[in-house]
Amino acid sequence: MIYKVIIADDEPVARNILQKQLQKYTSVEVVAICSDGAEALKTIKKYQPDLVFLDIQMPELNGIELARGLAGEYQPLIIFVTAFDNYALQAFEANAIDYLLKPFDDERFDKTFQKALKQLELTSKQDAAMAFDKYSQFFQQFAQPSYPEIVTVKDGGRIQLLRTADLIYIEAEGNYICLHTEKSKHLLYETLSGFEQKLNPKIFVRIHRSTLVNINYIKEIQSHFNGDYSVLLKNTKVLRMSRNYKENLIH
Repeated sequence: MIYKVIIADDEPVARNILQKQLQKYTSVEVVAICSDGAEALKTIKKYQPDLVFLDIQMPELNGIELARGLAGEYQPLIIFVTAFDNYALQAFEANAIDYLLKPFDDERFDKTFQKALKQLELTSKQDAAMAFDKYSQFFQQFAQPSYPEIVTVKDGGRIQLLRTADLIYIEAEGNYICLHTEKSKHLLYETLSGFEQKLNPKIFVRIHRSTLVNINYIKEIQSHFNGDYSVLLKNTKVLRMSRNYKENLIH
């Protein structure tokens, strides 16, 4: 990854030294060089660099004021560069990652830059992780939910496996629900609403407050004068459909 860097210093010699030091690193690109604080502020907002080498004593706007002016906006990593050591405390209060005291040698520059580079790499990984989570949540909205193909039912000391596709209808019976298949029925200690959440709503439809039906087993629907309906299944079983749930099947 290539990180964008801006150099802001009112001394030409200092700007050249910083630029020369940064040429040793292939992971950075100097996108702008500024000679005063006002120009630096505009340039930082324009390019949104990852890292800024910022002189403290500059015309128009000093480096400390500039850094504080960025608070709440885009915030790059800042390394302050100055010939005066009495600014150290103010520099770190302005959230600088480090402080280069002029004149500095190669070893001191490299140590400071490596510190900044590690922070940039860490931030990039965190941003990537956050972006991944964000887009995963976004695409998850469109992902098809998975529903179990098998339902387990305890019958004494046995556990039976029922294919959900074989369930014809489900009825509430007190604290239990009764699962009806073509050849058998099974009691399960669970609420109808809780069991409904496990089933594909495009296949299992509520037709009564106490009944769910598999639409693949419906033969026809018959209306009655009072507004209720009868649901005739392919196995000749007739279920009552309340008018409150008719829109689940009749549109």
